[in-house]
Amino acid sequence: MSAHHLPFTLEEYGARLSACREAMGRASIDILLVSSPENINYLTGYYNIGNAMYQALLVPLDGDPRFVLRKLFFEGIGGVSWITTGVAVPDTENMLDATRSEIEAMGARSARIGYDGADMHLPVDIVDGLRAGLPKATLVGVGGIVEAGRVIKSAQEIDYIRQASALSVRAMEAGIARIAPGVTENDIAGAMYHEMMKGGSGLVSNQPYIYAGIREPARRSSFERNVLKAGDSIWFEGSASIHRYGGPIMRTFSVGEPPAVVQKTHDVMVRALNAILAAARPGVTSGEVDRAGRSIVEEAGLGERWLHRTGYSVGVSFPPNWGEGYIMDLKPGDSRPLRAGMVFHTVPWVLLEDVGAIGLSEIWRVTDDGVEVLTETPRKLRVA
Repeated sequence: MSAHHLPFTLEEYGARLSACREAMGRASIDILLVSSPENINYLTGYYNIGNAMYQALLVPLDGDPRFVLRKLFFEGIGGVSWITTGVAVPDTENMLDATRSEIEAMGARSARIGYDGADMHLPVDIVDGLRAGLPKATLVGVGGIVEAGRVIKSAQEIDYIRQASALSVRAMEAGIARIAPGVTENDIAGAMYHEMMKGGSGLVSNQPYIYAGIREPARRSSFERNVLKAGDSIWFEGSASIHRYGGPIMRTFSVGEPPAVVQKTHDVMVRALNAILAAARPGVTSGEVDRAGRSIVEEAGLGERWLHRTGYSVGVSFPPNWGEGYIMDLKPGDSRPLRAGMVFHTVPWVLLEDVGAIGLSEIWRVTDDGVEVLTETPRKLRVA
């Protein structure tokens, strides 16, 4: 496959595969069964709309990686992947049998086979079936092998995140323009989707969150036809997607003059976000960045209303999530240091009883001496 059909150069894909194999060697793994859509895409460029079902990429220490895919998706694979070897499995056949047969064809009946047991796209029946069907093989749970490379973004990855971030801001502005009493959350969502698709976004990894007024955090739902009324605060969070890379943005708005508690709380969240950005640089720990913002919220008496971590890594993503916090996140007590090339979405927000959600966010990358904000737009409570 020629490189011009892919979002990254063949050299970059080759470097990713080499890094994966080096990590496999350190873990004494002969074959890595890669099952998450994000990891498969990161290594090969491949994607499809059927990633809710099991599919796999078998990566050996030497030789060609091999796909195990439904025949429906294997057809035309050369249009979306630089790796085209593997097996096309008809819907009348069994994916477990196909996976086992491919491993046998690779001469690996007695291999050490690594898999990520935490991946929700890997059914336990596949792992149990491989153990039973390959009695001389050793299956080893080894999560994080591909993710170790994903945590530091390349220049091209950062460029896609920058493009997605700019489009997310434009979409948010389109949604703001629809705010008025009598308008529904769905009207706002429609304006945002229209702007994202018009601007070149692919399938978004998560729907926009649009909360007008009071909403319980456990629901974590989105637009539900609620009608805006004067005095409502509106909490936005949404992201476009460019080549599977997103750039989410969060802001809070008010329909008419906001109640004093909303403005006061928003001012606290702005100070927290500014402190987070000021603290972040290479070598500073995740926990230290978290403390910089969280301490401000706690001093304002709102600590118990901050119900979540401070931020999370963003990168290649598929529905239903635009984040990769399972690779790297910002949270209390975390001793992992920030490194140049990491990209985060930091999300200081609180949920006030009888008021609603109030907060804001930015996407930023860690530079050699600080951060570069990619989504920056005025950090103030907007009044429509």
